[in-house]
Amino acid sequence: MMRQVTFGPSIQGLFAAFAAEGKQLHLVGGAVRDLALGAVEQHLDDLDFTTDARPPETLAILKKHRYRTYEMGIEFGTVGAVLTGPRDAGFPKDVQITTYRSAETYRRGSRHPVVSFGDHIAQDLKRRDFSINSIAIDAAGAFVDPYDGLGDLDRRVLRIVGDPLETLAEDPLRILRIGRFIAKLGFTPDDALERAAWECATHLLDISRERWLQEMNKLLVAPHAADALTFLRRVRVLNLILPEVVALSDLHQRGPAPEDPWRRTLALVEAAGKDRAVSWAALMALTGLPWVRALHGEPYPDGAACAGLTPHPLPAASSAPTFDRHHLMAAELARGLARRFHMDAKTAEAVEFLVLHQRAALDFTPAWTDADVRRLYRDLQGHHAEVIALGACLRATGPAPGVASLDDLHLLRERIRDLDARDELVPRLPKGLGQLLVDRLALPRGPLLGDLMQHLTEAILAGELRSSLEPEDYLAFLERTDPPILQEARAAAAPSRKSGAPPTS
Repeated sequence: MMRQVTFGPSIQGLFAAFAAEGKQLHLVGGAVRDLALGAVEQHLDDLDFTTDARPPETLAILKKHRYRTYEMGIEFGTVGAVLTGPRDAGFPKDVQITTYRSAETYRRGSRHPVVSFGDHIAQDLKRRDFSINSIAIDAAGAFVDPYDGLGDLDRRVLRIVGDPLETLAEDPLRILRIGRFIAKLGFTPDDALERAAWECATHLLDISRERWLQEMNKLLVAPHAADALTFLRRVRVLNLILPEVVALSDLHQRGPAPEDPWRRTLALVEAAGKDRAVSWAALMALTGLPWVRALHGEPYPDGAACAGLTPHPLPAASSAPTFDRHHLMAAELARGLARRFHMDAKTAEAVEFLVLHQRAALDFTPAWTDADVRRLYRDLQGHHAEVIALGACLRATGPAPGVASLDDLHLLRERIRDLDARDELVPRLPKGLGQLLVDRLALPRGPLLGDLMQHLTEAILAGELRSSLEPEDYLAFLERTDPPILQEARAAAAPSRKSGAPPTS
């Protein structure tokens, strides 16, 4: 069945610019695949083109036809440009235009290819990895499909063009790309591709960790992430890049456990949705289980046996196994994961924090006071939304510590929003309060002053005092309630008053 695409004027104009100069231009890559699967042009955000023009010629054509250009990547044959058009059609859009390639290889550990240019679209499509990526669309909107990529799209199959072993050995990152396409599309690799992935798995150790991270970031937030992780486990990849996660496999069959933590982890990742930090935290949330498991019986087993790492028989357990502090161990493992994948500091901190505080929101009940909600918000240090989301994943996918239901967690979100709308969520002390306390109480600046300010902050959290009052109001509150910290401050100030010496600064 013939397929045809009709482009809008912005993309048609780019085709026309190259045709006017006697050069070919084809749309390639993910946009072609998405269009074949039914996407519409306005939703495309990844527009890659290929041409028989060499990079200097491409740049000259774009400038002649008044396109805004950028040259990052020109040494690898790629010139960037900006297509303008109606905002409701998704414009402006960045596009990349790359000269046909007849070959593309990667030096070991490098992110940058060694490129040989070609002269025909068939050459360019042949050197691409999967058949579903080896499809192009020409200026007339017709699909160019020499390797039956459209057929594989219909069959929902991932297949390599050429020899799978050679293709994966050339760039082992493609093994993770298989996982990413499984996660995004729900496709199944053919037998030859899966076997080649198993054979080449250890070659991933030659690939930069930043490239691992780039692929895994996309995989974990895709709708079929569980299928992708299952594939990566089958072909040994998880052993290499995520040993903490693969250690969860069949833990419940290597000694007593309340659940299958591997299947629970798959469900957690899929429940996490598109938030990257929550998805990584969901992946790591249960990884502490094997390493803290305690089996109670006589004689008590050693640590390796508790983790299920030995074939020796386990003692008859006198009680259910315990997993005390597994979230603390998981947070330690998450810290190592962040280093291994070269995560940026912000993401690394967020993932570790979420894993460490995975239970925090699950203690909420509707009986909590506003003060309880304010303290939780403070303790979660800006990660409250993600912690609640991770708690919801834990609650939705199986047994979890704590009492909060999914409805309770929704209520917790509403309570936080309501307090914030009333400006009663975060304690705020006015400027000048510290100086007022120093002057009126003859206090030296130092720990006592900080303790007084903290006492006032706690009073706001407890609902005994409001935020953003005048400084005099906070002094009056201290004098009226006369807390022990104020008495200590007066005692410290007494020698200064007796001697008449001014307070030290």
